[in-house]
Amino acid sequence: MKSSKVKLLSASVVFLFTAGLLSGCGDEPEDAATQSQEQVTDEPIQSLETIIEPEPLVDIQETDDIEPFGNIDLEEEMSSMEGILNDLSDETSESIDTAAKTAGDAFDKMIDAAKETANEAEIAVSEIQEDAADALEATVVEPANEIMEDSHEVVAATPGLIRRVQQALANAGYNPGPVDGISGPRTLSAIENFQQDNDLATGELTKETLRALGVDF
Repeated sequence: MKSSKVKLLSASVVFLFTAGLLSGCGDEPEDAATQSQEQVTDEPIQSLETIIEPEPLVDIQETDDIEPFGNIDLEEEMSSMEGILNDLSDETSESIDTAAKTAGDAFDKMIDAAKETANEAEIAVSEIQEDAADALEATVVEPANEIMEDSHEVVAATPGLIRRVQQALANAGYNPGPVDGISGPRTLSAIENFQQDNDLATGELTKETLRALGVDF
């Protein structure tokens, strides 16, 4: 019962307070709205920059060790790069020159070695030719000269030599008579016929005739 009275009293107070507000204000809300509009119109509009003032998100502190990108000296950097490129070009040129000189020296050595080998080969060939000429002189020319010089020399007709001549004439198809070591008319006729047939000097028993018959003397 007591709580119902309290609720009723509270509701009456709220009703009376609301009614007082409505009756006391009247046109005040309209006047307040008008006054607010005038105040807004009379006051100068602040600039956008003043109303919205940018604040840095991060406090960047400049130090002596780090320079801003805009402060980089491009000419100095380009000069530095040019110097590096020049150094590389000089080193490359030196390497090429060294390689070319080394190759040139090696080629010169090869040429010298080839010339030396060619000279040695030429000397060896010359020596071989000289040796061959000497051998030919000793084995062919000198004996041939000796043969030519004494080809017409007459050999003494011993019985043993006549016997070998008679046998050689018989083997060659000539008839010297009996092989008895006696230089008779038939033997002399056979010798002369042999000489004529082989274009040899006739009439004497020469070294040329004996060589043609293959008879040692």
